[in-house]
Amino acid sequence: MAGQMTDGLGRGAKAHTLTARDLAARNVHDLARVMVTEAGGAPGEKAQIAVGWCLKNRMVRNGTDNVERVWSPAFQHRKAATAMALQDAAGILAGTIPDPTAGATHFYTPSIMPKEGESTQGVDVGGGLESVPGVTDSTGKPAKNYAPSFALTFTPKPVEGIPERTFKFYQQPGSGYVR
Repeated sequence: MAGQMTDGLGRGAKAHTLTARDLAARNVHDLARVMVTEAGGAPGEKAQIAVGWCLKNRMVRNGTDNVERVWSPAFQHRKAATAMALQDAAGILAGTIPDPTAGATHFYTPSIMPKEGESTQGVDVGGGLESVPGVTDSTGKPAKNYAPSFALTFTPKPVEGIPERTFKFYQQPGSGYVR
C-alpha cells in the first residue's frame, strides 16, 4: 500500500503494517522507554540523551528507521516513558538535539558491572578488569570492575558532564552495520 511500510517484526501470526507517522510515533515512545530504563537513574537529562543518541547512531549506521531493529537484547526498555524523555526522544530522532556522544554506538555502566572477585556468569566481561574513579564494591571501597569486550577495540567517546562510573560510551569502528 502506498505510504505504508511493514515493521518487519512479524509479531503474532502476521506482520503489523504501520504508516510512516505511526512508526515515527512508536519510535519516539520506544526510544524514550530505553532512555528512561537505561539512564533514568543517572543524574541529569544528559545521560538519557546520550543513551538515546547511541540508538539513533545505530539506526543511521544500519540504514533503518525503526528503533526496535537496533536495540540489543541487553538494552532495558521496561520502564514507562516520561514526558521529558518523550520530548528528548523526538528531538533526537528529528536531529534537533545535538549528539553529545560524537557518534557513539555502544555504552555500558561500570558501576553495575561485576567487580573483581564477583561472579561474571552471563555477563560479557571480555574487556577485562579496569579501574574507574568512583566505582566501589558493596562495602563502599574502591573496586575494579569488568568491562565488556567491545571496550578493547571500539573508540572511547567520553561525554562531558557524565561521570565514567555512570556511563562509558564507545563507537564501533568503520561506517557500516553496527552489531
